[in-house]
Amino acid sequence: MWRWVDLMHPLLVKGESRGGDLHDLTLQLTRYFRQLDRYYVANGLVEIVVGEHEGVGYYIVKEPELTPDEAKLYRELLEELRYRAKPDRLLLLDPMKYLEEKLREVVGELEIASRVYSSRSKLLYYLKRDLLAFGPLEPLIEDPEIEDISIEGINKPARVFHRRFSAYDWLYTNIVFREEEELNNYLIKLAHMGGKHVSVAYPIAEVMLPGKHRATITFAREVTPHGPSLTIRKFREKPLTICHLVSFNTISSLMAAYWWLLLENKAFLMIIGPMASGKTTLLNSLAMLLKPTWKVVSIEDVAELNLLHLGWKPLVSRHTYLIGENLTEINLFDLVKLSFRERADFIIVGEVRGEEAYALFQAAASGHGCACTFHSSNFESMVERLTSPPLNVGAGYIDLISNVVVVKRIAKSKRHAIRRVTEVDEVKSYDQYVKLFTWNPTEDNFTPDDPYELMDKSLELRRIMESTGISEDELLAELLERKNFIDSLVKNGVLDFEDVYSHLRSFYYRRTSAHER
Repeated sequence: MWRWVDLMHPLLVKGESRGGDLHDLTLQLTRYFRQLDRYYVANGLVEIVVGEHEGVGYYIVKEPELTPDEAKLYRELLEELRYRAKPDRLLLLDPMKYLEEKLREVVGELEIASRVYSSRSKLLYYLKRDLLAFGPLEPLIEDPEIEDISIEGINKPARVFHRRFSAYDWLYTNIVFREEEELNNYLIKLAHMGGKHVSVAYPIAEVMLPGKHRATITFAREVTPHGPSLTIRKFREKPLTICHLVSFNTISSLMAAYWWLLLENKAFLMIIGPMASGKTTLLNSLAMLLKPTWKVVSIEDVAELNLLHLGWKPLVSRHTYLIGENLTEINLFDLVKLSFRERADFIIVGEVRGEEAYALFQAAASGHGCACTFHSSNFESMVERLTSPPLNVGAGYIDLISNVVVVKRIAKSKRHAIRRVTEVDEVKSYDQYVKLFTWNPTEDNFTPDDPYELMDKSLELRRIMESTGISEDELLAELLERKNFIDSLVKNGVLDFEDVYSHLRSFYYRRTSAHER
């Protein structure tokens, strides 16, 4: 059974199973625990306590307790609902409504309404958790503050990465799987939820879970000696926008306006940095600046990008389990080649890792706007990786890159970490670049912060003037208009995904109307 543990620290006190499939999700805290925060998720039914002890962070989940009678009733209802569940269109369209209807049916037939009435909210929570949702990890999925969830094997507490307490790195939870068979069965369930399968024959799976959360699963001990493992990268239903990033000081509004001009002129942007530094978040926020009327093709192994453009066409690779899978597998390279026939205005590759890099550079050479993320720490290491196997991009193609954006996660204190674009480079050749923007860690600001200085320094803005015939004064006016537009949205608290996109559409509509007049 999975249960609460005291494996990692004496302050964690063992809980007990309530029997059957019902688990007691409570944890007692000793006087040594220093509480950092306390809040509720799952409509106020689940309490979350974040704390630390001797520099180690903890994330404590306390689900609603059931009395022995309630636990018995829960097991009866669970058994009945599992027995009665049948394929139904409503189950696909609205699983929660289906569950509530079936529950009413069971309660009516068994004549137990009086027993259920007083405990309905708790019982419905557990039934939803174990029948429709993510079981023991459901509170972690429900918590919008959690970015990642990790289970490294049996008898090891699940760990989470918390947005507001990232300086502690991974926080230990009070959830642990004791039995290998139980964890294997749980991983099979998750894989099936994403339309995939894991087994001894195919022990590795990358799965898109309901809610677009990305899971990486290893089954049994085929490739992981400590037992089955799981990592879930949670998906934001509403992505962060460019205005969020400006308000967080991840970037400056001048940077955003500059990139906006580059994107509109179909530049090639590469966003680089280490794992979990915010590359995909920045990529998605920049993609929102693309013209609403454009056709945008995104290419990913696992769908993470989220755009509102009517012309957005997401493509996702396909992996197969068949013998001779090379005949049926569709990889990123295939999809980038396919995008050439799409008449796309802009091509986005979520993460470049292999031979698709060469195809993406071909797309840039043929006039497509392009953007991607790439694991690297700086310009030099990026070029080294791109020009080496298996990517094999010719050195002569490197100057097709307009911009190299370096983003990093930086620990500022014991409980706080920040993400910053630390450097923006303009590429001259495979071994030459110009540092355009830099981050000053002492003042936590960016230079240049003057549009006139940026105009004097930028090679790309000069190229835009040469290719479009626009004058320097006209381009400066464009830059200032976009910077002021973003500053105004941030100042007025317009940060939400749909709201920012609506203002961007209005921005382009006004410009189109002005040109027609």
